[in-house]
Amino acid sequence: MLRGVAFALSAAGSVATAAAGWGAEWPDLERGRALYENHCVACHTPKVHRRVPALPLITDDLRFIVARRASQQELRWSRDDIEDVVYYLDRTHNRFEK
Repeated sequence: MLRGVAFALSAAGSVATAAAGWGAEWPDLERGRALYENHCVACHTPKVHRRVPALPLITDDLRFIVARRASQQELRWSRDDIEDVVYYLDRTHNRFEK
């Protein structure tokens, strides 16, 4: 019985993750925060997250911007690094995913 419940909850989480636009594994919020604070806040003060109009407008735009800036800064971030930062920014500043 418990095994069936655990499987059902796991399957539901996988479906919710896919529906939210994230990969097979949920990005790590704290790792994204650490990457952002260690590599981005030198130029991106909190003020950048309050600009009007708000940019980017959707998660895919944010993902593109994070990947491009990481490349420009020669950070050599993995796809997981980028997803963690995007997830952190989405949850703390942009709130695209509902």
